[in-house]
Formats: sequence, structure tokens, C-alpha cells
Amino acid sequence: MNDPSTQRIDRPHRTAAPVMLSLDAGRMWANQEYLPQLERAGLTNFASIMATQSGRLLRTLSDRENWRLELDRGGQGRQGMYLKKHRIRSWTNWLRAKLGAGPSATPGRVEARNVERLEQSGIAAMRLVAYGEGLRRDGVAESFVLTEELTGYVQLDHFLRQRFEPVHGFAANGQAPHLRRLIDAVADVAGRFHRAGFNHRDLYCCHFFIREPSAGRFLVNLIDLQRVERRRWLRRRWVIKDLAQLAYSAPRERITRTRRLAFVKQYLQTSRLLPEHKRLIRQVLAKQRTMERRLGVHP
Repeated sequence: MNDPSTQRIDRPHRTAAPVMLSLDAGRMWANQEYLPQLERAGLTNFASIMATQSGRLLRTLSDRENWRLELDRGGQGRQGMYLKKHRIRSWTNWLRAKLGAGPSATPGRVEARNVERLEQSGIAAMRLVAYGEGLRRDGVAESFVLTEELTGYVQLDHFLRQRFEPVHGFAANGQAPHLRRLIDAVADVAGRFHRAGFNHRDLYCCHFFIREPSAGRFLVNLIDLQRVERRRWLRRRWVIKDLAQLAYSAPRERITRTRRLAFVKQYLQTSRLLPEHKRLIRQVLAKQRTMERRLGVHP
């Protein structure tokens, strides 16, 4: 940590929390800033968003659809957004529907709340555009979350392969200072995320999105926050799992053992590893080996 080039970590500027407006009799909430775009697209009520097929369908699962939409910015071009629609049937929600109650915590509401919590903690994520939820009479809980596209960002594993040569490549040494800054930036976000009490449960490289506005300056955003939790107790196993997932998915031809050690020191905010730090490393490595036996080595 004595290299001066590694000392500056770019962090997002704190901004005022978005003003979320309640729409459609409290079934939908929208960021006031994006309301004109939603109005132009006819997406100002819960039913219209759950029914829309105006974008591109990216993925379909039994209980979820992922869409990419482009909304008109009123003479300033179009803006990409990502929409997740959830439809979940459960006995709990069936009973709540019979009793005339609302749904239990829905994936749409959970992810929206996680975006807000991370923003309050100074950790950059997606910008929340809108979310909503409802409970059908047949017990199916419907919900959605709509977020702004991270324009100019690339997921971490792809960014590493596009931006940096493998360790045996001719440019590896020349690019090392910039790679070290990127490693420090990712470790800083992961460390602040865990110290704030969060765990992700899917903290793979693909959920860190990176942008390089100028050479060697990196902005880091976290995405896919549906499964994020904030725990006060019994957190260690989830922190270990997060770190093992990140280590498992890091491209080995770019992230060597030395660079992984640099990550750990920045993550722990230390220049010297203590016995408790080494114990954490051993636990993470053991979890990573378990993942490799079960899933194979990450491509």
C-alpha cells in the first residue's frame, strides 16, 4: 500500500435521496425525476408496467422476466432501462389474498429498498426509476422494479479481459498500475458494503459494473440487489460466501495471487495481515475450492 498511485479511490458523490411518488392507489412508486418519461410511455400504473412488452425480452424464468426498455427523454434521445417482473405463487400469499391483505415482502419491493439502502450508505448501485407490487385474488404476488441502465459501464470480468493483457502478455507490466487501481476500487466497494452490514449472496464479478472515465480512474457500481440482506448477527458465513464467489469468478489469467493479496489488504484496510485476517483468507479459499469441485473451474 506504499504505491502513491493506489491511494486515491473514486467514490460516488452523495446526492439527495430520490423523491418517490406514490401512484396507482399505492401499488406503484416512481422517482419524480423520471415521471415524464413514464408518462410518455404510458407506464404510470402497476398494470401497464406488468403488461408491457414494448421492450426486448432478455430472460424468462418460471417466476420472473427480465426486459430492456428504451424510454423517450423528450427531445433528448432515448434512455435504456431494465425491468424485472416477478410473479410468485405461495400458500402464504394465497391465504393473504383470501383475508384481503396485501402481499408479503415481494422481490420488487426488496430490490428497490436495497437500492435505497445502498445509496444511503454511499455505495453506488443502479438508479431506481420505479417499483410496484400487488396481490392477485388467486394468491399470485406480482411485483416489478425498474432501474436506469448503467450507460458506459461493463461488467468486471469482461472489463478485465478487454482492458488488460494476461499476465504473460507483453503489456502486463506497463498496465500494472492501472490494474492495481481497479483492484483497489473494487476492494474498497466490497469492504464498505460488508462493513455496512450487507451481504449480496451473488457477489460474482458480473455484478460489479465498471466505467473508466479517464485513464486509471475507475467507477464501480453494484447491480442485481434482489437477494441482498443486511444482517446484524451470524454474518461471517455470508461474507465468506460473497468473497469466495468473487474470487471464484475473477479471471485467473489477469488476477494473480499477488493481485488477490492486494485486493485482500485493501478490502481489510490493512498493510499487514494479522492472524484473524489469515483465518478469513483460509476460510474463503476453502469455500472457493468447494465451489470449484461442485461447479468446475470458472471459465
